[in-house]
Amino acid sequence: MDGFKLYVTNTSTIPPDGYLCYEDSDPGLPNVTQTIPCYQLGKFVIYYDSKGYDIGYGTRGPFVELCYVIINGCPTYRWGSNCEEFCVENCKERNCYPNNGSCVWGCNPKNCLNDICDKETGVCTVVCKERRTGNYCDKYNMAYDGLVSQYPSGSQFAGLATDGNKFSCSKTKGHNVTFQVDLKEESIVTGLFILLGEGTTKEGLHTVYASNYSNAWNSGTVLYTGTSLPTEINFKVFFRYVTYVHPVQGPTTDLEICEIGIIGCPPTQYGPLCNTTCPKHCKGPCDLDVGHCTFGCNNGWTGNMCEEECSAGLYGKACLETCSANCLNARCNHVTGECIGGCKDGWQSFNCSQNCPNGQFGRNCSGFCDGCISRLCHHANGLCENTTSCNPGYKYSQNCIIACDYGYFSYNCANRCYCLTEPCSKGDGICSPRGCKAGWYGDSCNKEYIDGSWTRTDIVPIFKLADLAKLYSKRLEQLGVVMEGRINTTHLKNRILAAIADLQTHKQGRFVLLIFNEYVGEVLKQAIAGHVL
Repeated sequence: MDGFKLYVTNTSTIPPDGYLCYEDSDPGLPNVTQTIPCYQLGKFVIYYDSKGYDIGYGTRGPFVELCYVIINGCPTYRWGSNCEEFCVENCKERNCYPNNGSCVWGCNPKNCLNDICDKETGVCTVVCKERRTGNYCDKYNMAYDGLVSQYPSGSQFAGLATDGNKFSCSKTKGHNVTFQVDLKEESIVTGLFILLGEGTTKEGLHTVYASNYSNAWNSGTVLYTGTSLPTEINFKVFFRYVTYVHPVQGPTTDLEICEIGIIGCPPTQYGPLCNTTCPKHCKGPCDLDVGHCTFGCNNGWTGNMCEEECSAGLYGKACLETCSANCLNARCNHVTGECIGGCKDGWQSFNCSQNCPNGQFGRNCSGFCDGCISRLCHHANGLCENTTSCNPGYKYSQNCIIACDYGYFSYNCANRCYCLTEPCSKGDGICSPRGCKAGWYGDSCNKEYIDGSWTRTDIVPIFKLADLAKLYSKRLEQLGVVMEGRINTTHLKNRILAAIADLQTHKQGRFVLLIFNEYVGEVLKQAIAGHVL
């Protein structure tokens, strides 16, 4: 084994052509137990010995006897005594040495401004690109688009703490010193990155608060409190404002912040660099890693990504609301609960939750209970609440929907009217102003009149004034009275009305009618005999 070599390679070629970790250069046999350090990436560890040994009468080939071999190291992407640490993302191919985590192939400066990074540690040396923060500039910085302020206002602008440049710092001084970042809307935040300047007072109690109100930060959630402030603070909290309260030593204290990063994503984004949009039906921000809707779904949606509509018959928040039983179809709008296709008979409103108003019934409340007493009927089938009668103008039935025929009116259509042209009102029988058919009078044209005498006893006696004038003239001739000129009908009417108290006049078109409330035959004879007319 004298003169053996140890290689780390990516091939199994012999002789090895990889990295030579160790070569035994001491004369004689090597120590029985050896620990050989070798920090190198590779797939194969090859023990190689090509040196023979002298046996006095010649040379023999190498003689190898290995009893126990341990290869210490870490899988790709890891380092540490137990391989518990991850290589930083800024290491090229994320390969690092297992003993100290430094980059094997150098750094990847993709998030570093001007592509400047430390080739061993991967840290961005000066400045992060916009909206990036952390030592390796590999975290999304929500503070970049936020509003920053410091109290007192200070000698150096507060915005210098969020420009990504570790060498430009905000600066203030006072008795009570605070620095606040407003994210503009409530968001899920997973950590804080902060670098204090050289001139900052570091002794004392540092406190970081999360809140949803700018002027009530001290009643919010304490994210960190301690006598020293770490560069990175990890947590997972939902808030809008983060406020750093600096420790005060003596009458005044100096605060210089060179970099502050709020690690997380805007409420509508997720992913390592916040470049993936949250599902559109999420209620609030989504999970930053996988995009699940952390705060549930908008009304009408369900599932981890809120991509599923509510099942048939359900709607609303968390799909816990049941569609109205009065919907015509079982499925309703999964968001609002609005019935699709309308309502069952007797119901109305967008979700069919209201029955028809008084006086209406049926599909879309399009039926009217005009025939029912007080216009009260069942909102679905239209049956009258009072089934003993109907309103005037309707034939009796349980729903009072059959109107009287032409020329009939009143309760159960029991009365007739004889209007001249248009039909009378089916309720009260009133005719239009055009009057009645010949032989009829009254508001409903259902009273019959006669021309000078009557034989029926079931009607009110009535005379035309013109007929009475002719009768009067004929009677005077019979008595031998000679009249000069025509009889003045107006004078005749006035004398009749003066003589007969139980008499009334009615004008029917161009005719003047005289109506008697009692039997008039004997009265007229007495009036003529007494020369009253």
